[in-house]
Amino acid sequence: MPLLCISLLALLLLPLCLSCDRPPKDVINDYRAIVHTHLHNTREAIETLLRNSSCSGFSHRLPNCSDDRDVVGTLHNLSCKMKRSRLPHTEKLAESVLNSLWCKCPETTTRGPGVKTRHTTRKKRDENGRRIETRKRCRVMAMLSTMTECYAKLNLNTVSDT
Repeated sequence: MPLLCISLLALLLLPLCLSCDRPPKDVINDYRAIVHTHLHNTREAIETLLRNSSCSGFSHRLPNCSDDRDVVGTLHNLSCKMKRSRLPHTEKLAESVLNSLWCKCPETTTRGPGVKTRHTTRKKRDENGRRIETRKRCRVMAMLSTMTECYAKLNLNTVSDT
């Protein structure tokens, strides 16, 4: 019985510790001071890496900022996705967004020791690796555009509230 009570209490408190309740005005102030620079630098770095590639063949299903009520949640979701992409140029941006929102990404499970991986020939792996990297970079570019849109919407909402 005590274990059940503890489990229920943990489930009740879990959403409180995962919520991002930072006031939008503070988020915008951090954007102007810190995040904007990281967003700009990341966009330039990814554009440079994609200069000989096209993103037109890839479709990306990403959350957007059409819902005015959860712009901060969308930014949180995008920055966690960006952090999981593990591209070297996105780490600083993802961390600065998460810090400005006062949020952390939910923990992800890793592969256990019993999970088998596929083996392919080196040439095939290299060709697929280049395609996967290009797809990741294109996805990050889409995330950057959506983040810029979210911050613009958040900025408009905080300006109109004052």
